[in-house]
Amino acid sequence: MHDHSDYTTSTRSKAHKAPKQQSLGAFFSTKKGKTSETMTDDVQWREIGNTWIGKWGSPTAASKFAAFDLDFTLVNVAGKGRFPRNSDDWRFFHPDIPQVLRRMHQQGYRIVILSNQNGLQPGKKDVGLSKKATEYRLKISKIAKQLDVPFTILAAIAKDHMRKPSPGMWHLAQMENEGVDVDVENSFFVGDAAGRPAGWKSGVAADFSDSDLAFALNVGVPFYTPEEVFTAELCAKEEPLPLPAPQMWPISRFAPKSLALNREAHTGLIESIAQHTRTAKEANRGLVVMLVGPPACGKSTFARTHLVPLGFERINMDELATRKKCHDAVRQTLKLNGNVVIDNTNPDASARTPFINIANENGATCVAIVFEHATRDLAMHNNNFRAQLVQARYFADKSDGSSLQKRLLNVPECGGRVPEVAYHSFFKRMEAPGTLEGFAEVLYHTFVPEFESADDELLWNRYY
Repeated sequence: MHDHSDYTTSTRSKAHKAPKQQSLGAFFSTKKGKTSETMTDDVQWREIGNTWIGKWGSPTAASKFAAFDLDFTLVNVAGKGRFPRNSDDWRFFHPDIPQVLRRMHQQGYRIVILSNQNGLQPGKKDVGLSKKATEYRLKISKIAKQLDVPFTILAAIAKDHMRKPSPGMWHLAQMENEGVDVDVENSFFVGDAAGRPAGWKSGVAADFSDSDLAFALNVGVPFYTPEEVFTAELCAKEEPLPLPAPQMWPISRFAPKSLALNREAHTGLIESIAQHTRTAKEANRGLVVMLVGPPACGKSTFARTHLVPLGFERINMDELATRKKCHDAVRQTLKLNGNVVIDNTNPDASARTPFINIANENGATCVAIVFEHATRDLAMHNNNFRAQLVQARYFADKSDGSSLQKRLLNVPECGGRVPEVAYHSFFKRMEAPGTLEGFAEVLYHTFVPEFESADDELLWNRYY
């Protein structure tokens, strides 16, 4: 599972003759999602939003999927480079792969290829497919001829719910399965991104990611690495399926279910804030609660859920636009002995000191809440969940009785995502607040996710 954003269009290699691309033209489009169809040689391509779906050899519906990642699973780079130079720079991971996939197809499995291909979107100057995209589709056409077995390939070309480890491509493949339900437990997915450590095999480096393993866990499908499947023994079998029990690989990325035990500490924090609120009211003075944490770590949800109902005025620079407006809003509230929660990232003393000074000028107490759970992994998890939620809900909704074509037309767009540079900036600037800075107390928030529905909780508990 690799992105090939540096895919070049060099054609020095003459191992294959590149076929001409024949456009059949767009046949419909919508604002929410577009679908278009083209033919590259005899690979038929459609675009649904930022996902390409290619079909070769008229694949038919089946109750079981034999699903594979593409790069470094079915094919490797033929040359010496890390990434392929052009549409000819590839070779099969194992020479018997075409034979194995044909036999799997003969056993009644639908062959499905699922590949992350970020970087293939058209550039600002491109009209139609970019050079990288054209080269990629030519590569798939050449692979198809060598495989000589009906298959469906999905390529996620953007960072949305279709991109592994999110399960969107699997859902799209199911929607393309002509109404036949897929037996997930008796299907399987093969990928190279298993999170294996350096030295898992003598002289072999660590896997670059565990995204293929996380994808399989999200879907609930058995997971295999290519080294487990494409062995001499299995390749020699007339009927290679079912596969033996897969090896279990530990997952290293953030595990959302690990936060289930945090609720008790969270309850204690709420009680502490309530006590500070009562004390400030009895003393006829205001209270400033300053939240400290990176973007998408739950600060706004916490403020709206637990502090606004207590009468706190929420101050947020994303909404007020400037620091001066935030400072002015705090002053106005404190002059009336009101309470405010400052819902910004507040990473260091330079960001926090002006608010502390305003609190002191107005005789208010200032308390900090540090989102101590807010590791980069959790923050990124929440960021991706928030951005993908609309798409994830769409695919999880089983009550929509619309036709398949209508549902494919109306796949919603991915939501906005906080840029990664915002996280790098926060953690680079982060200074832990303390009482010497002017806080009466520094409290610590242990994250407990809260959801609008049980379905949303299931979606949050996925790997992103």
